[in-house]
Amino acid sequence: MTTEKPATGLSAEIVERAETCTLADLCLACRVERDWITQLVEHGVIEPVGERGVELRFASISVVRVRQAKRLEQDLQLNLPGIALVLDLLEEIEDLRSRLKRVARPSDRDADAF
Repeated sequence: MTTEKPATGLSAEIVERAETCTLADLCLACRVERDWITQLVEHGVIEPVGERGVELRFASISVVRVRQAKRLEQDLQLNLPGIALVLDLLEEIEDLRSRLKRVARPSDRDADAF
């Protein structure tokens, strides 16, 4: 995970899907407590990767999902089941939009007809 500072003064994080982070890293990156992350795991909002040994590890993309969850909690005052539902529905909407874009693309044969 790397951090870049654009010219606007805003910071942006580039999250690489292949990397993993520890529970402590995730808490630090998202500015949340360990217990809150544990509750997100219990409600299926995020999933640890690999063996469930001594230290939980998460895909670095979990940072994005945890931040979304925190925003939903703060902005809409949603509880954890509500957060899980909203994030699942947003993911489903994104999947459906992707499918629709693939279906709506004209094929090469259609383009040649014009």
